[in-house]
Amino acid sequence: MMMTRRLIWLMVLSFSFAFIVTAAAGPVVSVVACAGVLIYALAVARGDAARCAEATEAEAAAATAEAKAAAAEAVIAEAEAVIAAARLRLLGEAGS
Repeated sequence: MMMTRRLIWLMVLSFSFAFIVTAAAGPVVSVVACAGVLIYALAVARGDAARCAEATEAEAAAATAEAKAAAAEAVIAEAEAVIAAARLRLLGEAGS
């Protein structure tokens, strides 16, 4: 991944150099150089967008897991309340 970025960066620098050197002499080369710079910028933006999407998905999965854990804790608390009520009834009946 890092090697690819370096290679792309080297290509962009090459195109930029070609653009500067041949701007007056070769309009076709300068257009190609500009296109290379734009393609690189689009590739970087697309990679950033993909990383943001992955981060958002991870946050959503974590939020879902937390919600499930909270629901499980609520069920456990309700079960404990039922058990406590049953114990009180049994103790009340045993004391009578």
